[in-house]
Amino acid sequence: MGTSPSITELFAQLASQLQLPIRERENEEEVINVSISKLNQSLNLNENPNSRVRVLDAALSLMCFKAPEVFDSVIEYLVKTIVSVLSSSVNCKVFRLQNEEFLLIGSASFGLNCVELVEMFNNVYAKLEGKGAFSHLLLRAVVKVAVLASRYQYPLPYVPILDVKSTEGRITALSKLHRHLPTELSLENEEIPSRMLFWYLDPLTLKQAVSKILLDTRERPFLCLSEEFHQRMEWRAIIICLVLSPVIFIKTRALLHNWFLKTGLAFVLELLVGIVSAILDVISRPTWWGISVELGSKLPFSCAYFPNKSHLLRILAGVFSTENFLLLVHATTEQVSLGREQLHPAIKPTAVEVASIDHKSLWALAVDFPDWFYFASILLFSEKSLQKNSQSQCTSEAPKVGEKQDKELLSTSAARYIAWILSPISKSNQGLLVDFLTKISESWALKQFGLAMHNNEAATFKKKLKKPKLHDKREDYALAKEYDCQTIGIWLNEIENTYLQYAANATINSSGSSDSNASNVLSLHQNVLLRRIPLGILIGSPNCITDDGCEVLLHYAATGRIFQPRETMTAGLRLVKQNSERQDLNTWMEKCSERDVLAGACLVFSLTDAVDNISASLFETEECGLDFIYQVKLKAGKYLLKCSKRLSQLNIDKDGDLMLRDLYSKLRRWRHQGQEILQLEKDIDDVIDDLSQKLSSS
Repeated sequence: MGTSPSITELFAQLASQLQLPIRERENEEEVINVSISKLNQSLNLNENPNSRVRVLDAALSLMCFKAPEVFDSVIEYLVKTIVSVLSSSVNCKVFRLQNEEFLLIGSASFGLNCVELVEMFNNVYAKLEGKGAFSHLLLRAVVKVAVLASRYQYPLPYVPILDVKSTEGRITALSKLHRHLPTELSLENEEIPSRMLFWYLDPLTLKQAVSKILLDTRERPFLCLSEEFHQRMEWRAIIICLVLSPVIFIKTRALLHNWFLKTGLAFVLELLVGIVSAILDVISRPTWWGISVELGSKLPFSCAYFPNKSHLLRILAGVFSTENFLLLVHATTEQVSLGREQLHPAIKPTAVEVASIDHKSLWALAVDFPDWFYFASILLFSEKSLQKNSQSQCTSEAPKVGEKQDKELLSTSAARYIAWILSPISKSNQGLLVDFLTKISESWALKQFGLAMHNNEAATFKKKLKKPKLHDKREDYALAKEYDCQTIGIWLNEIENTYLQYAANATINSSGSSDSNASNVLSLHQNVLLRRIPLGILIGSPNCITDDGCEVLLHYAATGRIFQPRETMTAGLRLVKQNSERQDLNTWMEKCSERDVLAGACLVFSLTDAVDNISASLFETEECGLDFIYQVKLKAGKYLLKCSKRLSQLNIDKDGDLMLRDLYSKLRRWRHQGQEILQLEKDIDDVIDDLSQKLSSS
């Protein structure tokens, strides 16, 4: 069926009105004015101008529109007529096929010539764009008809045949139509946004929109996604459209999750986490995102966006507590054992393994909430006093999730959760990882015990000595810092050596099993997460390591390289300093590459955000939560400032100016997270001022 002649005629009239030259409009305006003047004279019978009928003159003056207004009015009514005709073309009918009834909804009037309709719109849009809201009104109507138009022919009764030629032409026409999509979002009369109609019409446009955001986040690593999603009108429109359509959100989440599995790139996961967080935020406070109260009350519940594991969404999106953590660990343990029991011989193991990490899995939901990984790292290395307090709170408040699990240490549960995140497919690898994590937790406890014994012996001996001079105090303090750095470096080396043994055992165990094909699926991501496990010490027990030790720990987590400033050895009562092949702690930053310092700064920012989120529900009072953030910022602040200074010093190309601008904004935001750090106030001001001067001069 061809395009309706009435629509073609209406578009032709609209095009002719829009193409009418200005001179012709002025001539017609003069003709209209002369006609009105003659009409006025004929109605005023008295020739004396002073005795006019004023009422009639007033009425005529109200009717005397200027020519441009007349033309705009003609265009307005032509557009509204076209929109009305297009809207009326959508019909609904019931037809029977083999004793069954089907409901057919669509725009059959323009089915085969939908491409012609789109081309007619493209021809008039350029000149219609400056006529107010008419262009958007017509665009919405054309897109709606294109969405509902069928791509099939029916040569025989109820036998659909896909028309390949019309499909190819449709893609070309729609690519031109998509250029006219407005940046801002309109939710008037609760109509479906044009952007969402385009996504239904051509799913490739959704992938292109997500790819564009992903490219921007890759090139600008210091972007604050939570702020960008709210402040950028185009990004906010995309988020709101995803909220309005849970089906499209599920497809978008699956798309990003699959990209993450194939690439292992951290910024892909960060964007996925940011989108999930934004969706939940819109649901919880729609008016802050510009959605009316009436429309916000009609939004679906969160379970509509995560239909597969909605019962666990309440835990992951809820408060951070040992109660919820044990419930989460119990759910992950149940899933692994259940998946093994239901493995039917006729089903290939690889299919079950892939299903355990696809977008419908519990693992996919867990990685969308990475702060629980940091929470598990805290419990893995936390002090015994903290564990006892957490356990007492858990046993008194938490429901029973199994007697054995209630009695085991939180550190063991933390090891199980981390192992499951690192290796969600292989049960044997998870067991090896639990042993590995338990060993590094115990080794850190032994290091702390050794340091405590050493400090006690030193304190006892100092009582017998004379009061040292000020110079001696400074020297002793410097040597203590070096000893701490070396201790951290030695311990990190032990971690890597232990992990190499684990990897060798995992390879042997998986060589003859079904795990061999999937054991390396997440190898890149595993390495990144593995390096971040020791950060649980910095978060949970920041006072047990010095600032320099924190720099070594953060540098390893960011780059994977272990750094030690100088080697020391104890000989009796004297500390003999030996020259080391490693660079000194005060000068190592000058040799760091842009990639290293960039990763280091991003790590501190993400770590602070995680601590901020955890502290909101971990402590009973706001003061304790602010102090929790303060301690972490105080330890990680010096490393962040060194990375920021180094980035400012490096010769960065033109695109780097935008990155430095983002770093400037990020530092100002980080400064006000929790309590301000007075000890670093001057250093922060110096870095911010340096960035400001460099940006102003560029």
